[in-house]
Amino acid sequence: MKAYRNPPLAWKKNCLVQTTPWSPCSKTCGLGISVRVNNDNSKCEMRKDQRLCLLRPCDPTQLRRLMGPGGRVCRAEVAAPRAERLVLSGCSSTLKVRPTYCGVCTAGRCCVPDSSHSRTLEFSCRGGTRRWDIQWITSCVCQTSCQDPGDMFSQLHFL
Repeated sequence: MKAYRNPPLAWKKNCLVQTTPWSPCSKTCGLGISVRVNNDNSKCEMRKDQRLCLLRPCDPTQLRRLMGPGGRVCRAEVAAPRAERLVLSGCSSTLKVRPTYCGVCTAGRCCVPDSSHSRTLEFSCRGGTRRWDIQWITSCVCQTSCQDPGDMFSQLHFL
């Protein structure tokens, strides 16, 4: 999966830059959080990065639109029908956006991001504005191995 591959190793100012893959989104629908650890900073210290993620909407009416023909074929990517503001904990994005969602698969398969990048959005809150990075999905893929998105250890295996 392209979205979860490790980038090549790089040296920056006597520091071997290391970055973990982004974790799966904490929610299967609605806004969630994805995390990774990296040392790409001036002190070469490991730090946790967070970004918002939005795999698909939670509204059942919108979910039906994400289903493939006959419910058997995964429609991997589906663009939101119209641009709208994203809302998180009482804050809303200052710009309307039209995200791409991953579809819904049946027959025990799940649809997950295959390729994505981070995009920064500004949110307006009561106390001012806050900038958040968000996963911007460019393509999705159906898989047969579906992991619990809330389980941060789901990709670990016993040897």
